[in-house]
Amino acid sequence: MLKRYIVWLRRMSHSRGFGVQSPSAYRFIRYVLCEHYPYYGYDELRHEHPSLPWLVRKRMELYFRIANYRQASRLLSNGTDTQLLASYVARGCRRTRIVADVETPTDTVEIARVCAVEGCEAYVDRLLEHADSHTILIVEDIADNPTARRIWQRLLDSPKVSVSYDLYWAGVAFFDTERFKTCYIVNF
Repeated sequence: MLKRYIVWLRRMSHSRGFGVQSPSAYRFIRYVLCEHYPYYGYDELRHEHPSLPWLVRKRMELYFRIANYRQASRLLSNGTDTQLLASYVARGCRRTRIVADVETPTDTVEIARVCAVEGCEAYVDRLLEHADSHTILIVEDIADNPTARRIWQRLLDSPKVSVSYDLYWAGVAFFDTERFKTCYIVNF
């Protein structure tokens, strides 16, 4: 609990898009990443999953909002809690289905979630081969897990990644190379 407040205080100047000049980045931060108003499915999901830890719930609500924002047909995930993820994502966008397969994607990646599990670095390599300008890649635990931190740094250094958002508990990367390369720190 104390760590949560310390992280929030250290990132306080990066709250809700303050100082972000790009209109599209500001909208994404303000209305997707840091949206504080309750969405239509939050109450039902809280009743379905009442005992979730705060960070898990916060991440799942983020996936809900990203699914709603992107309206993708698939979300690839190498994590373990795919049923919970599917429950939240389905409320955000009914047509988005969770693909929990870590095999090589056969077509373009729309949204992908990367958890620091065995084989995740090779998984990211396969995802990068199938990323296009509409791909969104989310890496969990970039502050606490050395493997996730290494993956995140590799993405930041990649010429394919244009705009990225460091949320401390996760990282969100976009692959639209028409935009200037920027990494926004966001108080999530």
